[in-house]
Amino acid sequence: MTEREAALLVLNACEGFHARHLEGWSRRGLLPEEVLEGGRACWKDLGLSEGCQQTLERLREKQWGSKEAERSSRLGIRLVFWGTPDYPEAFLELSRPPVVLYAKGVWPPPARMDAVVGTRKCSPYGARMAREIASRLVQSQVGVVSGGALGIDGAAHAGAIEAGGATVAVLGTGVNLCYPPEHEKLFCQIQEKGLLLSEFPLFSPARTWRFPQRNRLIAGLVNRLIVVEAPLKSGAIGTAKLAMESGKDVWAVPGRIDEWVCGGSNRLIWDGAQPLVDLDDLATLPVPAQGELFQEEGPPSSPILEALRVFGDQTVDILASQVKMSAAEVLAELSRLEAFGFVRRSLSGRWIAAPGRKARSEDHSKR
Repeated sequence: MTEREAALLVLNACEGFHARHLEGWSRRGLLPEEVLEGGRACWKDLGLSEGCQQTLERLREKQWGSKEAERSSRLGIRLVFWGTPDYPEAFLELSRPPVVLYAKGVWPPPARMDAVVGTRKCSPYGARMAREIASRLVQSQVGVVSGGALGIDGAAHAGAIEAGGATVAVLGTGVNLCYPPEHEKLFCQIQEKGLLLSEFPLFSPARTWRFPQRNRLIAGLVNRLIVVEAPLKSGAIGTAKLAMESGKDVWAVPGRIDEWVCGGSNRLIWDGAQPLVDLDDLATLPVPAQGELFQEEGPPSSPILEALRVFGDQTVDILASQVKMSAAEVLAELSRLEAFGFVRRSLSGRWIAAPGRKARSEDHSKR
């Protein structure tokens, strides 16, 4: 355990602390361990809240960081720190990346993962769909991510396990706790081939604000997010919106319009999510070719396409900044380019220019 790692553990114990703070300090030439030792004057100068200052002071005196690392080691929990090679690349684009990850199970997680999320109070049909969707995903060598909760989450994890695949539960508690307690057996099964993952310190109890906070990790970790059943106001819908905002592919299972439990998932379809009407569609991931039905004279003129060819894979937000367009306009243009096969989504959720497509288009225009 290095001084830096011990300091990061202590800083991570402050509610709301994230890695962008560390980036700001780095630009000022400050290391995490220097900040921790700096004391009240330093913390106040850096703009840390009074509550955070009290936490740092209390934990520093107890040498809590080193003790937390020792507890993690005894429990077989891997600590993954910001700035290290094994830190998930998918989290680098988050506006509030976690400083420390607690991982219990098989590390690293699968290279390709999709999320299956939904309400805790699901119908029998919703639970069955979640299990079957998860089963189809692992049969296609795709890991299944969910939140470890009752209802749709638990059914998705169980479906992945039953099909012999890997599943990742992103928790809103310490990774050594079982919440909900009904999932004790399920969590043990998840660890055998998959992973329990959390950004919260050991023994962090369930609190209402922690679950929305962890949802950004679910959205950031996956390539595609599938909502099975979810009311209009629910964590699953919040996660889906985060995924959409970051350019991820969002799918939803259509439900009865007179059932409140399907209100949010049905609304997602209205808002542009892909309706899941056939489970076989889950295993079909080719570049859409709708545009091939129409005649087009060579590559389209598009500043977005040129930006992707020059700068490589980009997020929707970065593209919007580069070409001076709104995120909604960028998404609409990307959909058009995707239909003709000029761009595609990368596994990290970014957009890239389709390799070889330009040459084929130019050849076509010469004929």
